[in-house]
Amino acid sequence: MSVAIREHERDEYDPQHAVPTDHGRYYIDPACGPDDPNRMKISVTNAIDQHMIEALAPAAARDTAIWLMDNLPAANRAAADPDDMEEFIKLAKSQYRVQWDKKADLGSRVHAIAEAINLGAPYIPDEEAAPFVDSYLRFLAEFRVDIRRDIKAAECTVLNRTIPYGGTSDIWANLHFDSPTSPIVPKFKPRAVPADPIPTPSGLWLIDIKTSLTKPASAVYSDNVMQLAALRHAEVALICPPECRYGETEHHDSSHEFSVPEFEGTAILNLRTNDYGFVPLPADAAAFKAFCGLLPLAHYVHGLEMRGFKPIQPPKKTTTRKDAA
Repeated sequence: MSVAIREHERDEYDPQHAVPTDHGRYYIDPACGPDDPNRMKISVTNAIDQHMIEALAPAAARDTAIWLMDNLPAANRAAADPDDMEEFIKLAKSQYRVQWDKKADLGSRVHAIAEAINLGAPYIPDEEAAPFVDSYLRFLAEFRVDIRRDIKAAECTVLNRTIPYGGTSDIWANLHFDSPTSPIVPKFKPRAVPADPIPTPSGLWLIDIKTSLTKPASAVYSDNVMQLAALRHAEVALICPPECRYGETEHHDSSHEFSVPEFEGTAILNLRTNDYGFVPLPADAAAFKAFCGLLPLAHYVHGLEMRGFKPIQPPKKTTTRKDAA
């Protein structure tokens, strides 16, 4: 299957080797030549999107309804004229995507600043992102993370060439816990299941950052588990210099790659404007198997060309001697 890269849609927050295509995000494997059919590797989140399709409609409806309530006077005025109403509906239908793009952009900026903090690099202050950054700094302090000692990688591109797929790991960090298990934050204790301590072995952890303006700091979903499992089971990590960061094969060599290490734990770090939630998740072999089950579906859907399938004409009636008589 071939996918067309949309060069005009690239932006400064794209992960290394990641490119937008007509079928969502893919990663270019710099170890593969331009004509290698395995050069383009579907992103982890792109594959998982096939699992999350049913959740998209309610989310889009919610954001559309919120926009409509904010613009109710304009809706009432448009209702008086069919042409105005048609134009208003067209505008309303696009608003969920506008909101999603704004949220995605904010999340990308938070990730970029967190990466700069992890690397000890300067960054430009961002007023809208600042509350999330404060929550991240609070996480580092309360979990006793020393950036120079404990952060081993930030925004690192990883590939699995056997399966294949690609993704970006937000943080690899050594975490130090007082015991093999940790209690749940009291305000987040579940009511439906026992609030047992959660396993927290000390060692190297794979952490994925999530930002939201509306969801609680405890919010986790099934796709988070599969995403972490996919990143955990990647084979190689890339540390490419700028000249080959988007798959330019000519400058790439094996010194830009190293094996993805074993992780003691995996977790989602939910950053909120006034809080954070560090949620360990069991990104185990079962979760990875589930993720791998989505890949054939994603590739099949991305390879479908439906435009040629249209209604056909009914068969022509054959004239018989009896009909002619």
